[in-house]
Amino acid sequence: MGLKTKIKNDMWHINYIIPYTAKYLQGGKLHFIKKSIPIVARLRVVRGVGPRDISSDIVMLMNKVDLQVLSDSSFFYWIDEYKTIAVKGNVLSNFCIDYNRVVNGSFNEVADKAIAVGGSYGERATNIKSAIHSLRNRTVEVLRKCQDRKRADRTIDEMLVLLEQPARHFHEGLQRVLFFNQFMWQTRHRLNGLGRLDKILGNLYETDLKSGLITEESACAMVCDFMRILNQWYEYKSSSLLGDIGQIIILGGVEPDGNYFYNPLTYIFLKAQANINKPDPKTFIRVSKNMPDDLLSVAVETLKAGTGSPLFSNDDVIIPQLIKFGINRDEAYDYCVSACWEPFIPGKSLDQNNIKAFDFYRPLDKALNENDLNRIKTFDSFVEKYKQSLAREWKCFCYDLNKFVWACDPFVSMLTDGCNERGKDISEGGAIHSNYGVTSVGMGSAVDTLFNIKKLVYDERRYRLDELNKKRKNNFKNDEELVDELRHLGHSFAHDKEEVEELVNEIIKVSNDAVRNYINPIGGKVKFGLSSPFYIRNAKNSPADLAGRKNGDPYGTHISCMDASYTELVNFAGKLDYSGHAFNGNVVDYFLPPTLLEKNLKKFVLFMKAAIRVGFFQMQMNIVDSSTLIDAKVHPDQYPELIVRVWGFSAYFNDLPEDYKDLLIERAIRSEKVA
Repeated sequence: MGLKTKIKNDMWHINYIIPYTAKYLQGGKLHFIKKSIPIVARLRVVRGVGPRDISSDIVMLMNKVDLQVLSDSSFFYWIDEYKTIAVKGNVLSNFCIDYNRVVNGSFNEVADKAIAVGGSYGERATNIKSAIHSLRNRTVEVLRKCQDRKRADRTIDEMLVLLEQPARHFHEGLQRVLFFNQFMWQTRHRLNGLGRLDKILGNLYETDLKSGLITEESACAMVCDFMRILNQWYEYKSSSLLGDIGQIIILGGVEPDGNYFYNPLTYIFLKAQANINKPDPKTFIRVSKNMPDDLLSVAVETLKAGTGSPLFSNDDVIIPQLIKFGINRDEAYDYCVSACWEPFIPGKSLDQNNIKAFDFYRPLDKALNENDLNRIKTFDSFVEKYKQSLAREWKCFCYDLNKFVWACDPFVSMLTDGCNERGKDISEGGAIHSNYGVTSVGMGSAVDTLFNIKKLVYDERRYRLDELNKKRKNNFKNDEELVDELRHLGHSFAHDKEEVEELVNEIIKVSNDAVRNYINPIGGKVKFGLSSPFYIRNAKNSPADLAGRKNGDPYGTHISCMDASYTELVNFAGKLDYSGHAFNGNVVDYFLPPTLLEKNLKKFVLFMKAAIRVGFFQMQMNIVDSSTLIDAKVHPDQYPELIVRVWGFSAYFNDLPEDYKDLLIERAIRSEKVA
């Protein structure tokens, strides 16, 4: 169920989504709180007085939210799940603010620049500054009542300078990230990324280490504490599925001079990921042929923890595409990702990179439903028909993108270049970049169907196209032999075959041509990727294909294939054309049995080095075997901490819907046959 708002008697109300049980650690014990709110109940929506304005509502909200101290952390972090604001339009999500500005700079200076713009923009900035000062001051009041004085006094000291000056110490820098992350969640932003924390916090770490204030061991403990507390409110923070939270930490990366950036924190965050053994927050490492071997080895070693992290993103492929797209060179080298995979420039972008998913199979289904199928005498002619349908589908799809309206966002605006200079809110196109990003599903079904048509209709002439299509439209009723035959033919998509790669690149080119001239209502372009979390959801209303997939069955997952090895997948992915607009997340996805990784760790590191040079775009893997997944489905109580990777996020296996569990099991079984 969605969130619905309405005005009644000058008060805003929200129909809450679903009840759930929240869990958190306190006093060394795991506590459970029932968050069971009836569907018809009202969630408290705080609003200001006078003319309605989001910034005045945020002031009131920060004066009303409940704040408490969690005793099991050295940091202060709390989200009041029962209070929020109601806004007009879509709240910006699936991106990260530029935390560097509030860690290594002064928030007050940032806010004052926005206030100086004047007009309604400046008035909203004034309110936001007041709201954040209120949250800070109320936090100090709560901490002064805390019995653990040593812990409380340090945090109070950090809070008293939090808005006035740059952070002085490493712990203080981490606390600032938490404070503003807390503010983002409280004001209804979702899927909040965390940025390049090894780079943002690196100088603070080095200074404290040299002064003797911290040791590597104590810094590791701080990072683990930081990541554990971010995992609090796991259910509240989840988006489309439990675990879909988006708190992604970016590590490493190529610099403009060609050198690879990394520091001790890069290693510490990776090791903390393994130590805390939680699905979120997750780590995301930017890899390159120029990265040190030992860092790649640590990243691969981290996979053994089974959290699905780190994710791998290939700078040698991505950065050139960003520059070709028109991103400033320095910005391109400093890229992060939105909350999962989509390249994003913090502090410069509105870019909403996961607002809709394009279905590559849908235009093929439309082409097959036309009346002149038997007049198409060659496979090339049929492919041309699909391309025409594909171009039309993109045109309609982009038209629908114009319907998105964004909520005014004065806080994010003041932290985004272009908004202050133009005196324009980010929702109105104030940012330097205001692009839209879309994901995609169905490419595998489209490509496999096309090649099976080629074989059965045009090469072997065993069926007429209309005859074969009639069986498909009838969902192969009473024709299981044909289903078995189609499945026996195997898959074409993701196999390292020249004709397959050429066809996929043709489809990408048609898509590029179709969206090249699109400009969204706030002045940005659109980019697309070949992966999406919606391979199950968007397939539920999709008709059967000619690869043996029946009505409503799941699509293939990202750039993957159940009968291709991971080496073949990488070779295939390295030959795809990611130029133009086709760089909004392109994820190679496969299963790797834990024993295989354990026994062949050094060989797998060598494989990763070769894969980087081959040119994959991005990569993730599930380190789990089919027997574990099967047993976990039968005996869920025995596997409460089993984590699996879904898309750009990981989740507890037990939290997933049954169809996701079944697909993961099927993929694991099939992958073990070809590993």
